[in-house]
Amino acid sequence: MDLILYSLGISLFDSLSTTFQIVLFVLLLTTEKPLRNALTYLAGLSAAYFACGLAGYLVLDQLRDFLSRFLPSAGLSGPRYYQSEFLTGLVMAGLGVWYFHWKRKAGPGRSKNWILARLRTMNAWAALAAGVFMSVTSFPASFPYLAVMARYWALHFSPLKAAAYLLLYNLGYALPMVLILGLYLELRKRADVHDRLHRHADRLNLHLTTWTCVVFGIFGMADAGCYFAFGRALVGERFF
Repeated sequence: MDLILYSLGISLFDSLSTTFQIVLFVLLLTTEKPLRNALTYLAGLSAAYFACGLAGYLVLDQLRDFLSRFLPSAGLSGPRYYQSEFLTGLVMAGLGVWYFHWKRKAGPGRSKNWILARLRTMNAWAALAAGVFMSVTSFPASFPYLAVMARYWALHFSPLKAAAYLLLYNLGYALPMVLILGLYLELRKRADVHDRLHRHADRLNLHLTTWTCVVFGIFGMADAGCYFAFGRALVGERFF
């Protein structure tokens, strides 16, 4: 159960901390064929991310040296690991606050209107390709995903068992978009639903990124604080 919760927690962090795939999903709900495009995009995104994860796991033995540069926790003692976790949490919370203030002043990007114009006439094949492209290009820099694969490898999971847990991870990764889809289905009878989605897309990006960084940062500091105060962290497993 702990490993299941760990996988879901990291997958939600992975999804919410890199919100562009969620914002694009929201914008696809404002196209001429919203359900077709959004669902096709989500299918391409999830299938490609799962395939990348499984392929990465199967060659993880060759990637260990690369991962050890970014995920050195296995070689750290308890005190040193939780010191680094506390500092990482502090940095994440600070970045969340900085991002909130910077993004509010920066305003919408120049490319937004161009993107919206292209999305309005997007077909299903283009939506599928966008989802696959998003996953394939983001996978090499997805350190939460790589950390989870390294954990499964350290536990000597068979390829079949790893595939089952990677599927669970991807369900968690897709969960924010599934919830947004459910909300859209409740509200789509309203005449102004598309205009509302356009207006709130930037705000969604701002708040999801900000609160994900702040909440996980505070949690990391609390987890490390409990280790030093009581000799036991909030979560029994190390995150990375």
